Amino acid sequence: MPKGYIHKIWLIMRLTTVILIAAIMQVSASGFAQKISLNKSNASLEDIIRDLKRQCNCNFVVPGALLDKAKSVNIKVRDVAFEKVLDQIFENQPITYEINNNTVTLKAKQRTLFENIVTRLLAIDVSGKVVDSLTGSPLAGATVIVKGQQQGVRTAKDGSFTLGNVEERATILIRYTGYKTKELAPSRDLGTIRMDYAVGNLQEVGVTVNTGYQRIKPEQSTGAVSQLSTKEYEARISTNFLDGLVNRLPGLMINNNVMFNSTIPGGAASSRALFNIRGISTMSANQSPLIVIDGYPTELTMDMIDPNEIKSVTILKDAAAATVYGVRASNGVIVIERKQASIGRPIFNFRATTGITPKENFNRYRWADNASAIVTDYQRTTQAANVNSGTWGLLSTDGTQGGVRRSPVYYILAKQAANIISADQAAAAFAEYSSYDNIDDYSRLFLRNSVTNTYNFNVSGGNDNALYYVTANYTGNRNPQVKSNDNRFSLSARSTIRFTKRLGLELTTDYQEQRFNGASVPGITDVYPYERFEDVNGNPVSIIGSSIAPGYNSYIMSQGLEDHAYHPLIDMDEISDKTHAVNNRITANFKYDIGSGFDMTFGGIYETSRSDYKHNASERSSETKQYINSYVVRNADGTFKYYIPKGGFLRQTASSTSSYTARAQLNYNKQIAGDHSINGIIGAEVRNLIEKSNTASYFGYNDETLLQQPVDYAAINTAAIRGAFLLGAPFQGQNAYESLFNQQYVEDRFLSGYGNVVYSYKNTYSLTGSIRIDQSNLFGTNPKYKYKPLWSAGAAWNIHKEDFMENADWIKQLKLRMAYGFNGNVAKLSLPEVIARAVLNNNTAPTSQALRLVSYANSSLRWEQTKNFNTGLDYQIFKNISGSIDYYQKKSDDLLGNSMIDPTIGVSPTLINKATIKNNGIEFALRADWIATSKVNWNTGIVVARNTSKVLDVLQRGSFAPEVLNALGYVKNYPVGAMFSYRYAGLDSAGYSLIKDAAGNLYHTNDNRSGNPTQKLMASDTSGVSHYSGSSIPTINAGLSNRVDIGNFYIFCMINYYGGFKVRVPRANPASPRPLEGSGNYWKTRGDENITDVMSLPAYFSANSNNAYNYADSYVVNGDYITLADLTVSYSFDKSNFIKKAGFSHFELKAQASNLLTVGMNKYNFSMATGGYQKSYLTPTYTIGLFTTF
Repeated sequence: MPKGYIHKIWLIMRLTTVILIAAIMQVSASGFAQKISLNKSNASLEDIIRDLKRQCNCNFVVPGALLDKAKSVNIKVRDVAFEKVLDQIFENQPITYEINNNTVTLKAKQRTLFENIVTRLLAIDVSGKVVDSLTGSPLAGATVIVKGQQQGVRTAKDGSFTLGNVEERATILIRYTGYKTKELAPSRDLGTIRMDYAVGNLQEVGVTVNTGYQRIKPEQSTGAVSQLSTKEYEARISTNFLDGLVNRLPGLMINNNVMFNSTIPGGAASSRALFNIRGISTMSANQSPLIVIDGYPTELTMDMIDPNEIKSVTILKDAAAATVYGVRASNGVIVIERKQASIGRPIFNFRATTGITPKENFNRYRWADNASAIVTDYQRTTQAANVNSGTWGLLSTDGTQGGVRRSPVYYILAKQAANIISADQAAAAFAEYSSYDNIDDYSRLFLRNSVTNTYNFNVSGGNDNALYYVTANYTGNRNPQVKSNDNRFSLSARSTIRFTKRLGLELTTDYQEQRFNGASVPGITDVYPYERFEDVNGNPVSIIGSSIAPGYNSYIMSQGLEDHAYHPLIDMDEISDKTHAVNNRITANFKYDIGSGFDMTFGGIYETSRSDYKHNASERSSETKQYINSYVVRNADGTFKYYIPKGGFLRQTASSTSSYTARAQLNYNKQIAGDHSINGIIGAEVRNLIEKSNTASYFGYNDETLLQQPVDYAAINTAAIRGAFLLGAPFQGQNAYESLFNQQYVEDRFLSGYGNVVYSYKNTYSLTGSIRIDQSNLFGTNPKYKYKPLWSAGAAWNIHKEDFMENADWIKQLKLRMAYGFNGNVAKLSLPEVIARAVLNNNTAPTSQALRLVSYANSSLRWEQTKNFNTGLDYQIFKNISGSIDYYQKKSDDLLGNSMIDPTIGVSPTLINKATIKNNGIEFALRADWIATSKVNWNTGIVVARNTSKVLDVLQRGSFAPEVLNALGYVKNYPVGAMFSYRYAGLDSAGYSLIKDAAGNLYHTNDNRSGNPTQKLMASDTSGVSHYSGSSIPTINAGLSNRVDIGNFYIFCMINYYGGFKVRVPRANPASPRPLEGSGNYWKTRGDENITDVMSLPAYFSANSNNAYNYADSYVVNGDYITLADLTVSYSFDKSNFIKKAGFSHFELKAQASNLLTVGMNKYNFSMATGGYQKSYLTPTYTIGLFTTF
């Protein structure tokens, strides 16, 4: 290796160098006697040589990168001798030739010393401006180089460049991703250089479909693929990677406001935001798309991705596009390609943004204006009958009564009944409660405006052999809750070394550090509206509704125990949650060019993440005091034994993930005989993933000395120890104990082989095929499933290239494609071995060790599998309108779900590969450049996707009540996320809910009335009192983007739509701690059922009536909504003389308003964009940004 290369650490590969090595063949000398005919204009020397080889029996030998120096060729000859043609071709080239037998060897022309001196003296500085030929928009970052040399620069923001000391016989090459390479003769002023968009001839530029494993020309792709460019992604200011993708790519659903609620097979409840490609295809496995960064899947979180570094985003949606990822591809794949350096001097970029989000305005919520009065009235009415003259005494001395949390109203009633206060004093207290609402104090004490600051700096540059790109990013978040901050720092270095003409190395290192600090802040709906947080002097007071009885608290304190009351303002200072996370990612790829279209890549990735979480409660916090009080036992002599020692409490969890992937891959990409093209890969991977976590807790902890006190956990985990004052233990049983102490270790190992091939004929017809076999330690032992491959096949037809389309010149592209195949998914809730967990058995005295079965042996465990069919059409018309239409079917079989098995095994049902989900959908994308001039540009992007699903097979047992079915998420013969409701019939004469069946028969929900529907709901099929209302998750999402450029100014607008689903409007409920509008209009007397459907107060104590009320079909409405998501304006000062003199090639200011407006398409104007019915408006975010290049 040359000595100088060892210092070139930060690098990027140059664009593909075309190396043509013709095999030496023994042919007769008569081959050169043939006559040659050529008619070429502005053709590359490589194309000329290819045409010559077709017309004569000769071989060409081209050393190294000699053709990089070649100029374009203009020639028109007919039946001219071979050697005369060669003379004409090479007359003005810096290349000459030599003929030996049947072989033509090319070599560089040698100049004399005098020629070299003259050439240097005549060298000039070349300037120009690079723009889009269609729109006239400047192309910033285009590469301008001298052909065959390392000399080069990149264009500024306005497209301008200056290239110094260019020889008069040189050739200027201009390259820009997505455009045809331009070759020009040097001139002092090249003027405006218009770059043509590459359509159908993409061999010379980087316009390809990047699958992570290989690059495929778009016209050869048969899969469903959508891409987003840097310019499109950066039209808005993004501080979060996913925010920039919302409704920009068809088939990708991102919605953080609509939650998909389900019950994971095995019994655990799940609630997750929507982030999926083409629907939900699994019940227990990961539902999110696979994320691939720079060619390798990542196990790290999304916040590892810096939105400032996005070069392109590609989503792979069907089998033809994604099967190469095998068992990780059922949910689709998101391929992220980050920015790289270009040849030239160092280029510096600095970006800074500040975003402000106002704190919540609770006065605009749909809460009742007189919420405090409603709550007070409800509690007085329903609790008065539960008190008598002796109640207060019990509340003050008896732990079974005083240790139970009750409302402040209840304590006033008890005092009045015991004649501790008079009726007038009680009435005054109730009046004070009714007149005070704590929402303003809550906002003042616990909330603040949130602020996000980001700073990004990067430098890049290099030459043909060594390029570098180094970037640093800092994001500081001041969260809306006081004393809560989230700060992130990341550093990334990407480089490429070219050791020889054949061997190169790509190396990337990423580092990220995150620190989160949070305080204990109560939720606004966790406290009654009439409760105060501080007294008139600003001193913290306790929240009685979240504490034990005040009298009992005073009693235990008089006995020597700690204050058991909950003081939010004290806890805000005394309880903290801190997380420190560090992520690392290293990738290395060696590439060796074998020749003849073959190259080999060897590489891999190593990722680590470490997270340290600490929950610290000081000895002054209510949490610690309640722990201590709950485990105090009175000794015979009257003293106390503290099973939980006095002092602070610390719970910390250390978790880590480490993974590696090693890959070896053989690539073949060659044009054969002009018309045939083959692009294929074959490779193998080994992947290993280790996840570890350890949770430990410490009582009697001192944060300054780091000392702790011992605890007898075996004693406090027994039924005998419940404390002298019967306060109720903060933790009981095995599950709670595991929240204090837990240790986990998981290791997954994978070995995979894969291949993919693309064959194309005349760039018109394409066939693709892929296959992958994955092996893992997760497999069962049945060989029937261990070696089952996943495969796909596809075909594409570029109709616009057919002869019969010659007259339809308005159609620039028309490609029909079709694909079928299989993807897979990994579910880990079932294993091939019997899995048990060590637990404590509290049913024995003393407590004993035991094992709890977690998983039974499943010898037939296998990958979840999704069959994919996709057909699509890509189009471009009138040069300015392009897009795609796709229709797909997905059937996911062998999903891990509950199913009945032989009960003699020990359990039934259990988890096996039995369930099935089907997804169908259609997608549409359109991009239109309505105005494209040098001064004004206007383009529009439209994305629409519709997905419908159906659960074909899953175990269905038990109640068909809506409150049960809605929690499942997966109900046989219904869509994923199906919503069920009662047929609501209003209120009966006592203010209880009435429901009816499909025939109109009424059922009372009052437990004391006849006709109770409980048995109906337990029927073997739907009884008619409940019915399907619609999907609870959107089946349609759409995005409309508009950008208008006027000179140096542009404005960008993004509108989002979600539809095809239902939402349930929460019912007015005076029993709620924070009642909604209309809650005060509840049933009070017979006849009110005709004017209100808000239940009577006693009805809220009836489970049946409550369920019928809360799940009434009359309050299910259309969930469709529209949001004005972003409005961005930008102005570039690049033409300012002051900016140029200051050394900036680009200086831009942006301002953005996000979440401006939403409209719900129902009579309530209820939009899930607000996060819930209670909130009637969007909280906007205002962001400004500075973007510079120098």
